[in-house]
Amino acid sequence: MKKMFKISIGSLMLVTILWGCSGNPAERHNSESSGLLDCPDTPNCVSSSAKNPKYRIEPFKLKKDPETSWDMVQKTVGSLPRTKIVSADNSDIQAECRSMIFRFVDDLTLHLTPSNGIIHIRSASRTGYSDLGVNRRRVENLRKKLRYKGIIE
Repeated sequence: MKKMFKISIGSLMLVTILWGCSGNPAERHNSESSGLLDCPDTPNCVSSSAKNPKYRIEPFKLKKDPETSWDMVQKTVGSLPRTKIVSADNSDIQAECRSMIFRFVDDLTLHLTPSNGIIHIRSASRTGYSDLGVNRRRVENLRKKLRYKGIIE
């Protein structure tokens, strides 16, 4: 009886975890100039357009012509660990990033303003309350890679 109870509880926990991992893609755009949604009031998101300074991160600034650089940005995003580009065009990149252990999905969004070479960026968890700084580290890691390649300032 005790063993059956433990198996039932374990199964319930597994289903709960898997359900949490299968969140739907968040809405990513709004009508403001950055093209990105603001972060919710939970510590699981960073954005260059966040109104709350706790969740704000600086946008990227391209060094060269956006037409040339944007393709390199897309390739660099695609090379991030456990990251899959869902869609990309001349001004937007939508990617899904999975956590290593529980396979939680985070949404990574980049929006290019070609006229000034500014890339606004947002990285947000689909589920949970805190991301323990994962989204901020992801964006800073991307910034580091793009700087190393000479793509951004």
